[in-house]
Amino acid sequence: MTLPLGLTRTDVVLPLALTLVGVLEAVVVDVNRPVAVGTTVAAGLLLCGRRRRPVVCGVGSVLVLVGQTRLGVPEDELVVPLALIFTACFALGRYADLVGGLAGLLVMNLAVHASEVLYLPSAQDVLWVLTLTAGPWLAGRLVGTHVRRGEELARQAHQLVVEQAQLSERLVADERRRLARELHDIIAHSLSVMVVQAGAASDLLRRDLEGTARALDEIQQAGRSALDETGRLLHLLRTDADSETGPQPAAGDLPGLVEVFRSAGLDVGLVIEGSTDGLPAGIDLSIFRIVQEGLTNALKHSPRSPALVTVRRDPGGVDIELRNTEGPGVKPVPSGRGLVGMRERVAVFGGALDAGPTDDGGFRVHAHLPLPTD
Repeated sequence: MTLPLGLTRTDVVLPLALTLVGVLEAVVVDVNRPVAVGTTVAAGLLLCGRRRRPVVCGVGSVLVLVGQTRLGVPEDELVVPLALIFTACFALGRYADLVGGLAGLLVMNLAVHASEVLYLPSAQDVLWVLTLTAGPWLAGRLVGTHVRRGEELARQAHQLVVEQAQLSERLVADERRRLARELHDIIAHSLSVMVVQAGAASDLLRRDLEGTARALDEIQQAGRSALDETGRLLHLLRTDADSETGPQPAAGDLPGLVEVFRSAGLDVGLVIEGSTDGLPAGIDLSIFRIVQEGLTNALKHSPRSPALVTVRRDPGGVDIELRNTEGPGVKPVPSGRGLVGMRERVAVFGGALDAGPTDDGGFRVHAHLPLPTD
């Protein structure tokens, strides 16, 4: 709830309560009532702004109450003015900065000791007034520090929640891209094989029934393989955390992959230098997918060109090279989406990928996947 001058209910409740009690006390006690009531109301009104202007309002209210005694109201007759002074000192510690708070505290103490005739107050008076003012100020300082620390912790907690939400969004986006790469590699490979074999079956249909049967068998196997791989990916999306998934393809499965492409009509050779055992799972899968995508492109764009796959492992990492020469009548053009997927796979591990035409009219893809050091 907002009141006039931008004040809130919290700003006015305590000063209003003390002012009402102070006015009632001034009426009951035998003192200069107009001065006592007027100064009490003025001090209470000033304290309503203690949170927004702690130095001005806090020091101002104390000066008004000190003036009360100079106008004929004995300082030991009323109790509420002391409570108002405590409130002002507490607000000075709670809401003002350290320098402003100490300066205000000093002005308060000087004002209390001031009189019409200047004199040097006794040490006992100084300590007594300092205790009455510094005690509430210190309490306010401690409360303010505690509140600010709590606000900082709340801000950090909120920031942590925001960062976790952003991280979750990034992880979801990364997982979507990974699944898109997997689906692209699986479907593009299998459909390419099926298209090539369907074309071969059409050519052989009237003159080679046995060759046609083999081509149709290859189409069937490619379709089943695509269904199995797609089912494995969809299985990963299930919410059942205890579900088990089959092993993912790896570099050790490259000979079988090459045989699939050979049976599809692609003249492809495979050279593996160094052992592929013990590779990290992510790199192992990426080697297989990069070779699969490269051969899929070769089968799609240059099926009659001989191709060579070389996988070389050394202590620094794994190098994968796919090279083919231009076939008769067909220019080897890489798949745009496939190259993007290969680059993304390589980038995940901090590697590099180069792709481009060769001097003999073919195409070359080279990927380097660094191995983590122990």
